[in-house]
Amino acid sequence: MSDVPVCRLMSTRGAALLVTALTISGASGCALWGPEGGPGGAGLAAPTASAEAAVDAVLGPDGVQRVEVMAGDDLRLSPSVVRARPGVIEFRFRNIGMTPHDVRLTVTGAEDPANTAPGTGNLNGGQAQTVRVTVDRAGRYPFPCLYHVSSGMQGTLEVV
Repeated sequence: MSDVPVCRLMSTRGAALLVTALTISGASGCALWGPEGGPGGAGLAAPTASAEAAVDAVLGPDGVQRVEVMAGDDLRLSPSVVRARPGVIEFRFRNIGMTPHDVRLTVTGAEDPANTAPGTGNLNGGQAQTVRVTVDRAGRYPFPCLYHVSSGMQGTLEVV
């Protein structure tokens, strides 16, 4: 047997091993869930603190404060900081991407115990959901995406 056929045989085997390794790694959870790792994943690196200005909820003639929050494929909520006063606050969550989201408001100390974790439920791309809460005291209330909180997808309601 000459050296040329052995080298070709080894190259073919090496290429086959490389293709097998790439196929296996492509079937791993990272390929299925993306960089955030899916539920319980380690997530992307935490975003650096931004100086995003708070957006004020708009008071309607019916006394309800309203704000629209966009959720996108970049795993961010926009605006991520909403400012309101005590009372009824209505969020309109709109998924402007294709990645599903599930945003929950953690409103502890709310007048109505049913308000402790209202949310959108699964919100697929292009869908929108309105969530109404009643907050009776000042404070900071988080509204994370349950699917992507490990990637830093969280907003804050500031009641002043």
